[in-house]
Amino acid sequence: MQTDDLIIEKKNGVGHIILNRPKALNAITLGMVRGMHSCLKEWATDQSVNVIVVSGAGEKAFCAGGDIRTLYESIVAGGKDHITFFQEEFALNEYIYTYPKPYIAMLDGYVMGGGMGISQGASYRIATERTKLSMPETAIGYFPDVGGSYFLSRCPESIGIYLGLTGKSIQAQDAVYSNLADWVMDSGQQSQFITALENLNSQALLPDQINTILTNLGASNQAVDASFLTIGKQINQCFSLDTVTEIENALKSLERQTHSEWANEALKKMSTNSPLAMAATLRMIQAGKTLNLSQCFAMELTLAEHWMQIGDFVEGIRALIIDKDNSPKWRYEKSDLSSKQLNTLLPELYPH
Repeated sequence: MQTDDLIIEKKNGVGHIILNRPKALNAITLGMVRGMHSCLKEWATDQSVNVIVVSGAGEKAFCAGGDIRTLYESIVAGGKDHITFFQEEFALNEYIYTYPKPYIAMLDGYVMGGGMGISQGASYRIATERTKLSMPETAIGYFPDVGGSYFLSRCPESIGIYLGLTGKSIQAQDAVYSNLADWVMDSGQQSQFITALENLNSQALLPDQINTILTNLGASNQAVDASFLTIGKQINQCFSLDTVTEIENALKSLERQTHSEWANEALKKMSTNSPLAMAATLRMIQAGKTLNLSQCFAMELTLAEHWMQIGDFVEGIRALIIDKDNSPKWRYEKSDLSSKQLNTLLPELYPH
């Protein structure tokens, strides 16, 4: 199970999975997905493992997403490795939601894309003052997968749609407010937290013990300083609308009336993101509100397979990751994407 990119060990009742690609911000590969899934299945019935802790090596990132270069190479070469990656990654992501033991994700540093996939189903999502959490896929011509249709659709005040369309990065307090993290703990307390987990009484109720440990370490599960406390209602006014064009018009109106910095920033981000990716993201999250977890993952996998023919993924990766010219040539302008055209391009998504 263990590879150079994945450190797996058991110590005093704690199963540790450490993503070990710090130079790549712990971006996850197919081998890492397979190693994690195999390990979790084994530990599910291992009586010597009480809790699972998943973390990233180094101080910069928990996991900054999937290994995009490898996916790009597979797509350009006409291979199938990228589809295999999505299939197995989504299966792992879904499995985590139903894991029978406490699964703790240490969201220290960057948490992006695939990092969200291996953390959003966790029993405990613990952010720190270094957390930078985002789903930035629309900037590379893709959509927020790994269960994004499920967890973004369940954020309050249309915040999930805001995060999905803009790719906005948020910190710990806003993550808790958005139901994308559970606790905020000082990064300096992580080693003490792990030590305390290794001293758990396996015969007592584990969640109560873990909550007590977090409280005793000064961690908080209340978003008292979240910026969304002040702008959440405005976000909802704009991002609860039915189309990307309506959302942008509402943002422009708000920006004119109030000189809103967040609205101005949102408009700037959306002006450079793939129009098709944003339209698909909006529909996907809207659809996810009425779907269960398995239905969300099934929808996303179907869309991911279809996306390689109709989407902007290859061009987005080329422009932002490979050539780094930051000038993607998107297939569609916003004006091209009528409701009828979207229904044709995106048959996987429930029409709105």
